[in-house]
Amino acid sequence: MTDKKQFLKNGMLLAAVALLMRGVSMLFNAYIVRKVGAEGMGLMSLTMSVYAFAVTFATSGISLAVTRLVAAALGKEEGERARRVIRRAVLYAIAFGGVAALFLYFGADFIALRFLGDMRAAPSLRLLSVSLVPIALSAVYSGYFIAVRRVAHNAVTQMIEQATRILLTVFGLAFLLPKGLTYACLALVGGSSLAELLSFFVLFVQARWDMHRHKMQGGAVGGEMKALLGTALPCALSAHARQGLVTVEHLLIPFCLGLSGFLREEALASYATLHSMAIPTVLFPSAILASFSGLLVPECAELGSQNQKKALSLLSTKALKMGFLYSVLSMFILLLGADALGDIFYKSGEAARYIALLAPLVPVMYMDSVVDAHLKGLGYQVYAMGVNIADAAVSVLSVLLLVSRFGADGYIYVIYIAECLNFAFSFGKLWQLAKPSFGVRDLLLPLSLGTVAFLFVSLVMGNGLSPLSLLLRGFVFLGLFALGLFLLRQAKKEAPKKGASVSLYRERGVSGSAKYRA
Repeated sequence: MTDKKQFLKNGMLLAAVALLMRGVSMLFNAYIVRKVGAEGMGLMSLTMSVYAFAVTFATSGISLAVTRLVAAALGKEEGERARRVIRRAVLYAIAFGGVAALFLYFGADFIALRFLGDMRAAPSLRLLSVSLVPIALSAVYSGYFIAVRRVAHNAVTQMIEQATRILLTVFGLAFLLPKGLTYACLALVGGSSLAELLSFFVLFVQARWDMHRHKMQGGAVGGEMKALLGTALPCALSAHARQGLVTVEHLLIPFCLGLSGFLREEALASYATLHSMAIPTVLFPSAILASFSGLLVPECAELGSQNQKKALSLLSTKALKMGFLYSVLSMFILLLGADALGDIFYKSGEAARYIALLAPLVPVMYMDSVVDAHLKGLGYQVYAMGVNIADAAVSVLSVLLLVSRFGADGYIYVIYIAECLNFAFSFGKLWQLAKPSFGVRDLLLPLSLGTVAFLFVSLVMGNGLSPLSLLLRGFVFLGLFALGLFLLRQAKKEAPKKGASVSLYRERGVSGSAKYRA
């Protein structure tokens, strides 16, 4: 198992890169909205929902399979077996990526006409097909770097890819935007496709160098492809089903908005406000938590393979407590800054309203990634995907029932229903497997401190829209929250001196031995 210092180092590196990339992505999104308008972003979002299904098919669970199998092999000092797993994974990626690319290229016109209802999307779909094989291969090497805990390589590659995408897209829009929305979409997807090609090349070179530098030897011969298929295919089939349902859900949203009284242009604009403005803003702080969550997969894989139940319980307890604390902070910051964020980035009161409506769901949304990482690391990726499929199926049904009746607000209800359902089932399974010590006190303490700090800032500092006002309110809120934690910690230190040591665990609702339950 990775030592604490190395885990924190990797997590902080990934988090810093993810924050930088998401920040740049949000600014870039705001730039695109100003260039192509909300309708253009809506058309682009629909196109990318189809592309997301193609990417899911192209990768077909290979990154997770490589991470788990390589981590498990290296944990048993079977380095040569890990190398063979990677070679088999490359063949797997070429096969699935190639099929996905052919499907998207030759089916572009049919998909655009029958599913998107807009032939302007067809050229973009064909261009996007070029990137599918490189994406699948990149997933193999990305999974390898996570397994060997050398995530700096992934971070460097992501930064190069993002910079390339932005430069090419800005250059493309300058020349193609005057020709119309079809060409503007081509500029957007063209930059992404070329960036993916470069990303694969950089990741491939780094992986070849890394594997040569760190010689891996040892391990029984045979069974690598069987193990790879046994891990990847169940996850892939589940991912295909889920992403297929998610794609159907996204295609239904503009249609159901039309049933509720929106014109086609208005429906695309409202869809873009939710999916391209509000949701990315709400998910922006999750970059930090997602970075650490991803590193939990190999850690849980090792602990699970070695049957270290007490260590697994401690790991899950710490992850849940820290994850929830961070989620609560993010929720209150988003509530405080909803109006400012909507105005600063998008000049949209509608986007600000959606950010405020989604903010209370942040703890559930963020914690779900922590729980899923545990389940995947412990080999319960099929269960996790089964829950995700149920989530997506409920979402499709809810879109039909609620969006057509309540309009865009109906989709907010859909997100709440699906996220809460998903988290409840996933957390229940983790509770059975890892038995973390996470109780009511761990829920109420951050929420109570956050509520007090939030009310103070809201009442005393008002609700300015400038970036400076947003920063000041954020810093004051975090300062008050940190002060509250410090005071409570000091009070806890004083409690044993007053004879409270015997009842300390009772107050927490946990017995002393329960902290280390197996």
